[in-house]
Amino acid sequence: MDFDERFKMNERKGEFLVGLALALRASSLLFGKIAMRSMGPFLTIGLRFTIAFVIIAFLFRKSLGKADIKTLWHCALIGVFFFLAMVFELYGLQTTPSSVTAFLEGSVVVIVPAISCILKRKLPDKVTAVSAIATLVGVGFLTLKGDRLGFTTGELLVLGGTVWYSLSVIVTDKAAKNDDLMAVAIYQLLFIAIFAYIGAFIFEEIRLPQSNQEWGAILALAIICSCVGFTIQPFGQKYTTPERAGILAVFNPLTAAALGVIFLHERMTGSMIFGALLILISILAPAWIEDRRSRKKIADESEI
Repeated sequence: MDFDERFKMNERKGEFLVGLALALRASSLLFGKIAMRSMGPFLTIGLRFTIAFVIIAFLFRKSLGKADIKTLWHCALIGVFFFLAMVFELYGLQTTPSSVTAFLEGSVVVIVPAISCILKRKLPDKVTAVSAIATLVGVGFLTLKGDRLGFTTGELLVLGGTVWYSLSVIVTDKAAKNDDLMAVAIYQLLFIAIFAYIGAFIFEEIRLPQSNQEWGAILALAIICSCVGFTIQPFGQKYTTPERAGILAVFNPLTAAALGVIFLHERMTGSMIFGALLILISILAPAWIEDRRSRKKIADESEI
């Protein structure tokens, strides 16, 4: 009995899996804060993705032999962009609240189509343009310091990580179309770990977690955020539309912000909450509008 038959999958269950995956992956900011109490960002990434690679490679070992030289090159390219995104994120997270980090990273929903428009040399549509403006205004309020607008070094690093992540999404879309997707998923984890260890040996003091809590955070990053979070989302998206998945993306910053406030006792001011709401709207609006268009088109076609 396969996964579909065992759990009697349908659209509602699929959307639940997508939302759960995004919520689980959002917890990486909380666990990252804990893990970096004694370790540097490079070693944190290295340990996380080594454990994740070993687990996923064992579970899907039949896909290990499906990677040729071209696939491995694609995995290395994807891995380096993901790696740079996480390095910027973790360095920024050292001085930036995880709640602020989560909403700043939500701007990736606008950055990806913006970069695509630049690469394709065409203007964005009206919805994308309005969403981009709303995101910029939201980021402004989120980073407001009293009556002064300005970015801390940590906030700039987080935004830099968001740009790297946006590029990784585009590269993944371009590079992995003709490859075995499970092989790409497995080997990109390995390359991320390799790049991280290189960085750790060059820039950091090699120091393993010093407490059970820190080891627990590393295991949570590897198992909950990487293995489970990245694995169950494709199963869920099989039963829903990309537009609905885009709407569910709000679970990511909302969960990360809630965990930061509850467990790390982070505080959000009125201007930060307003900025976060604007960014949430910029995430929701394009996907919601596209979802309405798709449903209307299906309804119109069924009436013909």
